[in-house]
Amino acid sequence: MTRTARLNPIILLAFLVLMLGSASAVADDTFEEKLTAPGTISLNVDTGSGSIKVTGGSGRDITVIGKVKVQKRGLFGSKPDNADEIIQAVLDNPPVELEGDTLTVGHIEDRSIRKYVSISYQIVVPADTEVNADSGSGSVVITDIAAPVSADTGSGSIKLRNIGGEVTADTGSGSIVAEGVAGGFHADTGSGSVTLSQSAPGDVSVDTGSGSIKLTGVVGALEADAGSGSISVQGEQTGDWTLDSGSGSISITLPDDAGFDLDAETNSGGISIAGHFPVEGRISKKHVEGSVNGGGPRLLIDTGSGGIKVR
Repeated sequence: MTRTARLNPIILLAFLVLMLGSASAVADDTFEEKLTAPGTISLNVDTGSGSIKVTGGSGRDITVIGKVKVQKRGLFGSKPDNADEIIQAVLDNPPVELEGDTLTVGHIEDRSIRKYVSISYQIVVPADTEVNADSGSGSVVITDIAAPVSADTGSGSIKLRNIGGEVTADTGSGSIVAEGVAGGFHADTGSGSVTLSQSAPGDVSVDTGSGSIKLTGVVGALEADAGSGSISVQGEQTGDWTLDSGSGSISITLPDDAGFDLDAETNSGGISIAGHFPVEGRISKKHVEGSVNGGGPRLLIDTGSGGIKVR
């Protein structure tokens, strides 16, 4: 007769308690700091590994919430035995400092703590705060800020919404989405798509190593470069536009009465120009060059492989 082995209930309970205790020893923990801005301030927030979320509030109050986690070091590393002590050290002295008109979040002097700690931040600041956010590895979300914004992450997505100033966004690997940017926009991603809706004039420059580019409401000069991906732009030229894709289609939508000097070329694909844009110059299947509606800013379009549409 075969017998099924049974665990002693007392031993099983002891095992579960041990496991839960072990898990709680390296559990995440949270701090919250509340301050008041003395006037217009700038925010510098930096985290080596963690996400950042910044929101503009209606008053002068500042709230910084940090979720602290002790992480492993190295591919086969382990968490330190003093994980609880490391977390407590951060909770006892949160890396939040308001000095004059500058709010600094995330600066940890002690390297023995800094190398093991990952902190994700949720921050509320006055809406007129200039924001500089930097994550070594994590997503960045910034909303409702009526001032310039800079967002940088080594690996992660960037999402921006309702920004009332110039924007700079850079990620080594991840998408960039910006909605309602009232000003200039400069974005770079090694691998990922870029999407922009611009709500006020400003020059735009976008570069992606691998990914599509979609821009709407652009009013200003423009440079868009995709190593591999399509480019779609809707807007109004108030300066030169240069669009280049190594491999992908390019589509441009302009006002019907727009005047510009066109130079469009594709190595593999057709070129389509809307009828309300009569071209005076040289026209062939792969290359169109000439003035449109009396000429104006330069519109330079080039794709290694893909069609071109101007409408």
